[in-house]
Amino acid sequence: MSKKISFVRGFRIPKQEDIDAALGHDASFSNEFKNSFNSLPTPASDQDWLANYKEKGQTYTKFLDECPYLDDDSSLQKYIYLTLLDNDDRLSLLNINHLIDYTQRFFQTEVKLLPLFTNFIWNKSKRTWICTTKSRNESTKEITLRTRYDPTSEHSQICVDNVLTLLKRSVPPDARCLVAITLHDFYSSEPDLFIAGLAQGNARVAAFSFFRYDPRLKFGDEFWYDWKIKQTQSKLISKTLLLRSCHLLTHEIGHLLGIDHCIYYNCLMNGSGHLKEDFSQPLFLCPIDMRKLSELAKFDFIQRYEQLLEFCTENQFKDEINLLEKRLEILKNDKEIIETKKNKNSDHEQIQKVKRLKKK
Repeated sequence: MSKKISFVRGFRIPKQEDIDAALGHDASFSNEFKNSFNSLPTPASDQDWLANYKEKGQTYTKFLDECPYLDDDSSLQKYIYLTLLDNDDRLSLLNINHLIDYTQRFFQTEVKLLPLFTNFIWNKSKRTWICTTKSRNESTKEITLRTRYDPTSEHSQICVDNVLTLLKRSVPPDARCLVAITLHDFYSSEPDLFIAGLAQGNARVAAFSFFRYDPRLKFGDEFWYDWKIKQTQSKLISKTLLLRSCHLLTHEIGHLLGIDHCIYYNCLMNGSGHLKEDFSQPLFLCPIDMRKLSELAKFDFIQRYEQLLEFCTENQFKDEINLLEKRLEILKNDKEIIETKKNKNSDHEQIQKVKRLKKK
């Protein structure tokens, strides 16, 4: 009999009234649409996020109070910038254009690619990665990246903190955020097995590694350099890596835009304590977090879902296609009901107006 895993002590499971209050009572989503989202899952492992961390949750109203991008002063910061911390040959496994396309559709915000790192090479004598960086004034400089190396496996990891320091010098004035992505492995401190990435929201920068998201790789639980290549059907590699990368990138950019971890639904913005939990989480936002994002991008919910459906169809994300089609149908029906009510109200007002004129 498997051991039952509980939420961390002190975590309060949201009740339905808490969820409704978090969304806001003036939200336009129907009950049918809200019910199409699964509830917050209970921990399945003692390593799961909510088995270890007590989250309070962020309501829609709290987001409005806290988000820095809703101020008039931030109106010029309107682009998401990505930069590649890698060689082109390594990145060929990950379709960067598809990743940019998905990010634009998801956030309804233009995404720009910024060439900050070039000449990314391995220095054998120093056993470290070296690259050339470009600053905002276009000056270039050769940089030695802090690296740890295991000679037996010949595996290396780059210190993510070092990368963030470089990014902070190069944030464009019109950037909402600047994000470096790579297929190199990251670490932050010596005890780490790895780190998928790190963000500094106040500096508008982040760096994320998709190395551990490669479905061909199997990792040990004890040593950072312990990994093996397993047999995987070639046609599934790029598809799975793209799906996982879309999830990681949009989750973390969501944080950079002021959206905290979600505790109300099974949601893209749920915290994850390990890769298995990360891979099990949905690709899309719950109604509460989607409403937060709509305050930033002012998008049409139906058009956004249609764009996401088009992308998922092109890339054969079957589970995501089914979810989007179901929710799109609900949203379109809800829109028809609302418009019908508006038309009836308008007709009623017109009739009353005619009656008043006749009385005169």
